[in-house]
Amino acid sequence: MNTEQKFSFNSTSLDQSFNLGTKLAKLIHPPILIELVGDLGGGKTALVKAIAKDLGITQTVTSPTFNIHRGYEAPDGIHLEHFDLYRLSDDEIVENELQDSLASSNTIVCTEWANHFSKHMAEDRLVVECHYIDENTRRYDFTSTGPVSSKIINGLKQ
Repeated sequence: MNTEQKFSFNSTSLDQSFNLGTKLAKLIHPPILIELVGDLGGGKTALVKAIAKDLGITQTVTSPTFNIHRGYEAPDGIHLEHFDLYRLSDDEIVENELQDSLASSNTIVCTEWANHFSKHMAEDRLVVECHYIDENTRRYDFTSTGPVSSKIINGLKQ
């Protein structure tokens, strides 16, 4: 059974990108891995901020570029783990932390710049390519890699 689904969305404002992230948040349930790849300024962190807000997280969500990892807890006990692997070339640095996050049943893991960490990624994950088009425009290309992420994409298409 082919579970790969695709969906693309063009955003012409930060509000549209935020609304896309909010819609995505309503479709995801832990445990899930969202792999965010693409251009600098492509909207990866904007999607994570929207997911966090929809989960009820009131902390300020920022890109963990220099920290590599930031964790947040929603009021209902769901954990949002946000990794940014842009500055890393050695996957052993975060391997255990990433594996622990992926093994938790109440965790949503959002990982930016995970392209070279694919051996640590969950087999069924939602891959989001974020493209910077111009100052106001972003294109988001979603790809599923299994049945759970396929259901999410089907929900995004509606």
